[in-house]
Amino acid sequence: MLRTKVVNDSTDLVPLLRAFDDPIKKAVFKEIQSDWKAISEIREKYGEPGERALEFFDKMKLVETRWSTPEEGINGKPQKKYRSFYSTFNINISCPVNEISEIFTIASLDDEEFEKIEEEIYEFIGEDGKFTSTVAEHFNLSNLALKSIAKRSDILSFKGLKLVRSPQLPLEKR
Repeated sequence: MLRTKVVNDSTDLVPLLRAFDDPIKKAVFKEIQSDWKAISEIREKYGEPGERALEFFDKMKLVETRWSTPEEGINGKPQKKYRSFYSTFNINISCPVNEISEIFTIASLDDEEFEKIEEEIYEFIGEDGKFTSTVAEHFNLSNLALKSIAKRSDILSFKGLKLVRSPQLPLEKR
């Protein structure tokens, strides 16, 4: 099925730019574009990075998931299967230069520098999370920068007005 992802929020560019920033993510996405793939198939072919790519795509809502039947699973247990949700992207954004430069800055931070910021925020928000304005103020970030960081992150996400730890992937599993 052909579906188009419409991108009209400037911060949605961050995960989109990061979704295809390495060869494994590209290859995994290409695999799931044509058919449903079980997580075990991706793990076997691409290892832990392939599994993390699927988790990232799932967080960004670029994939759809379903559970396999017990017969298709491993040792009689169902497993998650993934398929690309979109076949095209339509990007229609108009924003001030200072906003887009802030977004591109977050998207292009090298992994080591980004992970340092991400882990500091992760520790600061704790188990219960914190309101985004509190986090932005504490780290002297704009709300736009904080939203961009959360959209790039695989360990941070929004729950209403709070920034929380992502349930999909705790810091220790990275």
